[in-house]
Amino acid sequence: MQRHDRVYLRPGAVFKFQCNQTDPQLAARVMAWVALGRPLVAARQPADGGGLLLGLTLPAAEGRRRLGCRVAAADVLRVEAPLAIPACLACVDEARAVPLARLAAVLQAAGVRAGVYGSLAWECVSGEAYRHALSDVDLICNVASLDALPHCLAALTEAEAALPCGLDGEIRFADGAAVAWKELRAALAGDTTQVLVKGEADVQLLAVDALLARYEREGEREASNAHV
Repeated sequence: MQRHDRVYLRPGAVFKFQCNQTDPQLAARVMAWVALGRPLVAARQPADGGGLLLGLTLPAAEGRRRLGCRVAAADVLRVEAPLAIPACLACVDEARAVPLARLAAVLQAAGVRAGVYGSLAWECVSGEAYRHALSDVDLICNVASLDALPHCLAALTEAEAALPCGLDGEIRFADGAAVAWKELRAALAGDTTQVLVKGEADVQLLAVDALLARYEREGEREASNAHV
């Protein structure tokens, strides 16, 4: 299970909220959501190992309130990757659908597995209103190697220019470390030297050269093993 994955729970799952406390009113609201067959999303997992940390954003009619809750692993029915871009195109207008469809095709050709999260994803899984006219599209782009990185950044930059809204999100490497794509683009352009790296259980500020060197070494090891 990785951040942004969709997590489906069994009816009757027990929820704990802030400070690991129960909240009957909030629990009832989340249970009603789960009863409709809707997922929560995986968050950064707690270091204490006290259950799984999941997130839910309520619809616009409820103020887009963000909830974080813990559940037991035994209450998980299944875990699925974030919705693919093509699965969300029916939820947006043509001005968004056309550049997003092109982006999906380019990323797939580059070997990048992209998923949608945030307000657009919530709207697609629930059928309820989440977005406003200027709502961003949020993507998690999984790159298997550094070779795909420049293609991914170029495709995101092109789509950003074509969309009538913002395009946010992260690039995630094979070990689960993720960086905001605009932050990584700026660092590679020399505008900054450090990036905020989000792991599955921690966050740290790293020099971009050190971050990329990690995957260069991994790529070299894989190439060496392939020739053994």
